[in-house]
Amino acid sequence: MKNKIKFRFLAILLVTLTNIFCQNNSDTKILSQEEINTMRFMLEEEKVAFDVYTFLGEKWNLQVFANIKRSEAKHMGAMKGLLERNTISYQISSESGVFFNEELKIMYNNLIAKGSLSVIDALEVGKAIEEKDIEDLQVAISHSNDSYTKQVYTNLLNASYNHLNAFNRNLSR
Repeated sequence: MKNKIKFRFLAILLVTLTNIFCQNNSDTKILSQEEINTMRFMLEEEKVAFDVYTFLGEKWNLQVFANIKRSEAKHMGAMKGLLERNTISYQISSESGVFFNEELKIMYNNLIAKGSLSVIDALEVGKAIEEKDIEDLQVAISHSNDSYTKQVYTNLLNASYNHLNAFNRNLSR
């Protein structure tokens, strides 16, 4: 009798663990190198926006930069979470204006230079950042097969449209 109870308990435990294991593995997607590179790029691109908005906010003291900068910090957190969810290693510098991606480093320097010229140029820089982000997110969404990843990108895309509208409102004043 005791052995029968132990056997049933072990059988139930084994079935439960198998179900849990299979369920967790069915959620795991194998990502292409392109998808991994895109996630890493998007994280650093969000950092470019954060760093530029921090710089321009301090230089021109415009509320739009302070508001959107806070949002960009959340976007970086979302991208870090996506990378960590997929157990993808990444590099991100805590130092402002420091980037591992050479293209983004050049972009940052060009945006800071242009945004330093005038308030109008600074707002145009914000607009350009959001337009580039929208373009890159649309491509990332179209190249992803993972619904969770697409949802993260879509949330960032919607926020970028809001940011673009905010810069356009400020430019029209």
